Amino acid sequence: MKGFARLGTNVLALWIWIPLLPIAITWGAPRPAGWGPLTALAVAALLTLAVWSVFKALGFEIAPHTTTVSGAIVVLTFTFGALMHLGWLLVAGVCWSLVARGERTYPEAAAGVLLGILVGGLGYWLTIIVIYFDR
Repeated sequence: MKGFARLGTNVLALWIWIPLLPIAITWGAPRPAGWGPLTALAVAALLTLAVWSVFKALGFEIAPHTTTVSGAIVVLTFTFGALMHLGWLLVAGVCWSLVARGERTYPEAAAGVLLGILVGGLGYWLTIIVIYFDR
């Protein structure tokens, strides 16, 4: 069981976008992913990492895997459309994997998901606003 759970943290958390990209290409993104959304994706990822680092430095135990994965799903959904919500199944797999292996507790995994959703989504939209309304 722990060998199977290892796949969640070692594969899904690092390569979350690989299973979602063919879905986005096959069914077509409702908006083109130009430089604006891709820049916003990068800024949101860096902002999520920075906020997680601050929480870690303050002594909070928040799962970094779930933070980055949930932030990625939020940003992919904003960029490529509602079909990317299928990625939440992968987030659930990563959360289960961390808890099954005993690396994290349920509250730590859930806190990571919430942090990723809030910071990833907020960082994405703030960047989009700056890019498109700065003209």
